[in-house]
Amino acid sequence: MGDLVLVKLGGSLITDKSRPYTPRMDVIRRLAAEIREARSGKKIPLIVGHGGGSFPHTSAKKYRTHLGVVSDESYRGVAVVQNDAAKLNRIVVEELIKAGENAISVQPSSSAVAEDSRIVKWDTEPVGKMVECGLLPVPYGDVCLDLRKGCCILSTEEVLGYLARKLGGRRVIMAGKVDGVFTSDPGDRGAELIPEITPDNFGEVKRCLGGSDGIDVTGGMLLKVAKMLELAKEGIQTEIINAAKPGYLKRALLGETGLGTVVKA
Repeated sequence: MGDLVLVKLGGSLITDKSRPYTPRMDVIRRLAAEIREARSGKKIPLIVGHGGGSFPHTSAKKYRTHLGVVSDESYRGVAVVQNDAAKLNRIVVEELIKAGENAISVQPSSSAVAEDSRIVKWDTEPVGKMVECGLLPVPYGDVCLDLRKGCCILSTEEVLGYLARKLGGRRVIMAGKVDGVFTSDPGDRGAELIPEITPDNFGEVKRCLGGSDGIDVTGGMLLKVAKMLELAKEGIQTEIINAAKPGYLKRALLGETGLGTVVKA
């Protein structure tokens, strides 16, 4: 499955993160149409994952699910957060089906096991078979039982990274609301796009994103880039693009690069 492409639809792209449980239906429909258009003209083995955005955020914060089992209510939190994340997944899957894709939900919480928020066991054979049959698997950021913490949050990056390694994917497209990785917050006047990140220039990029002491001031981008570099060292290239721009996701799926920031070995 060396031609396998994995896409992440960012939570801030497909939901309004300022309003709980608010999907951006116009954006989801447009992205579903772009995926269908790209796949109708070219056979692209594909997995589309997505973040949780404004759906599981409120409950995850309330129950502190990312910290693990910390109270008598923690397992109640696992159930509520999982349900909230699944609600958005059903919306995404339904819109993909309406667009013409044979999309099928993949629920990491029902079959994966984690340790310190990293997947250590997951039978990915069913997902691989789905891709081989032309189905479109749609996993998502989810809760998970954790061998060390009791429970955790699995990021979409962790989910797609694990699938890419196990199924032989070579390209990951991170579809968000920004043009890529910048030298500082994208809203800053002097921020400049970094077109390419490799192990050779990561030290410089790290200073831009987090300063000399490594404190991340860009909402988690430093950690995400570090995870992308892990994939790059295994031959899996990642590109961060602005899919809020109509047509960009379709262009990326059809093989165009240079639309954002490329992370490679």
